[in-house]
Amino acid sequence: MPVEISVCAFTGAETLPIQAAQELGFFAAEGLSVHCENALGSIPQMVGLIDGTFDIAMTAIDNVIAYNAGQGAATPKNQSDLVVIMGCATDPRPLIARPEVTTIAALKGARIAVDAVSTGFSFMLRQLLEDYGLGMNDYELVPVGNITARWDAVRSGDCAAGLLGKAHAVTAAEAGYNWLRGDPDPWDNYQGGIFTADRGWAASNRDAVIGFIRATLRGVDWVLAPENAGELPDMLIRHLPHIDLSAQAAQRTADELQSPHSILKTGLPINMAGTRTVLALRTNYGGQAMEADALERCLDLSYRKAADET
Repeated sequence: MPVEISVCAFTGAETLPIQAAQELGFFAAEGLSVHCENALGSIPQMVGLIDGTFDIAMTAIDNVIAYNAGQGAATPKNQSDLVVIMGCATDPRPLIARPEVTTIAALKGARIAVDAVSTGFSFMLRQLLEDYGLGMNDYELVPVGNITARWDAVRSGDCAAGLLGKAHAVTAAEAGYNWLRGDPDPWDNYQGGIFTADRGWAASNRDAVIGFIRATLRGVDWVLAPENAGELPDMLIRHLPHIDLSAQAAQRTADELQSPHSILKTGLPINMAGTRTVLALRTNYGGQAMEADALERCLDLSYRKAADET
């Protein structure tokens, strides 16, 4: 019988390697049956992971650091002891604003949709806003949950802007919304997404974790291979019904996945300098001191190394 693994992720273009590994039998070849559930938000995702509802999460590394340090946005039943097992897509969260908002400075006094205020990408957003002259009291971060919920909040007018994903950003641009970018882009040296699991569960399921990593990396290679370009748009539409991608948006998203600036990198590396940026932002904006070894205690790349060696 295959080993079942439950993955919770913010499904988007960055999760296409998982869907490819499912469809093409890469997980099955490793003796695995993988189910990927769309995260409703980082709070239910992280609580579910720590309390055993999910086995693996694809999430922001800041969430791992925060919950392990007791600084998470919620309190799980179990004590958090999560480890990072692999990097994932280097996906910056585009700041998408309503058509009438054309500059970052124009967000003064605005409501901005985020997943959670005290974890994840919100600290990078605060840094971006500060770079353009906005203090923490000049705007309101509104925690609404996952990317689809943030997009709904912006479309409805409840929020003037929100941090979305790449596929949602393409759809938003088609509808006349604005992508507000920093110059220089603060996301260039930021390690956002990673794969993480409970330390004890990973140790007890070492072979399955290594197999999951191998199959996912095969999925990355398949998505990046030029000969598979024609299959990507339909796969995106099929697996991302919550985004409601048009054929044109799916093609643009697929083209970006195979471009030199793709959010997917062969081997899904972790940018160690980028992880230190994450820790610095949490220290600056989180309001609580971090222990010096907070980052190192979250990393266990032995599984990734073993996947390369077998």
